[in-house]
Order: sequence, then structure tokens, then C-alpha cells
Amino acid sequence: MNKRFQIGIMGASEADNALQTLAEQAGRAVANVGAALVTGGRGGIMEAASRGCAQAGGTVIAVTPYTDMYQVNQWVHYVIPTGMGWARNCISAISGDVIILIGGAAGTLSEAAFAWVYNRPVVALTQSGGWAAKLAGERIDHRREDAIVDCSDIAQLESILTTQLARIKVPDGPPRWE
Repeated sequence: MNKRFQIGIMGASEADNALQTLAEQAGRAVANVGAALVTGGRGGIMEAASRGCAQAGGTVIAVTPYTDMYQVNQWVHYVIPTGMGWARNCISAISGDVIILIGGAAGTLSEAAFAWVYNRPVVALTQSGGWAAKLAGERIDHRREDAIVDCSDIAQLESILTTQLARIKVPDGPPRWE
């Protein structure tokens, strides 16, 4: 199988300069581990992460709430226009082999919950505040034995991502549709 890993970065469409800097560094970390980045394609955290990934030579995929293929930030390479509004958060969350939370409000919380339910590893950048800080080190519910990974410093992110990706069991042979 030739599929590349995909890592989602989930965060608010509005972010101050400090959060945007953090998101840009996280986007670079995704590119540095050889994964494609998945975001919602909008501004704020999503745009900053996309910029960091693209400038580091990575691929950026946007799962947008719109039907318009061109209603995305300038750093996006591929667009999946859902036309689903907030309901697209489920698709965003399950489109990553690993999900990173940066800050975040209600939309980020819903993406964290979907990632949890669909058994995607979740990494929370604690220093970003928001839902990332509140959920770091926690189990959302009884469905899983692990917890949301607490990444207290952006310098740890590449190492954490490498560890999480190494734990993913990639099936041998052609895909099976059941």
C-alpha cells in the first residue's frame, strides 16, 4: 500500500499571533515526519498550520464546510468540499491517522470527540490553551484505554508524532471493502 500518513490539525478559525506561530510550527512538524496535513481549510489555526506545512514542502488537504472548491486559504493543495457546515467535523476528524488539537472552541471539541470515538490518536498542544489544554492527558470516555496525549511543548511534537505513527498497523495487501 502506498498511502501516506495524514495528520489532522484541529483548531479555531480565529487565533492570535502566538497561536498562529504555534500552529505554523505544528504544520512544519507534520511535513517533517512525511505526512500530509488535513485541516478545515479556513483561517486562523488552519491557515497557519497549512502555511507551515506547505512552506516545509508538505501536502495540505482541506475538508471544508462549503461547496465552493476555492473557498480555502492560499496554502491548500487539495480540497474536499463537503457542503455540510459543522457536520463536516466528523470527516475532518477521521481523515487523519493522528489528530492534533491546538487551542480550540466548540468545533475543535467536536472534532476531538469524533477522533476519540473513531479510535484516532489525539495529541493536544497544552501550551495553546482552549480545549487542547483541558483535554490533554484525559480520557474522553470508557471506549478506550489510552488518553489524549499531552504535548506540553512544541519541541516534543515531532517525536510524539513519530511514536504515534509507528503504532499504526497498516494492512498488508490490497484494501478490503466489507
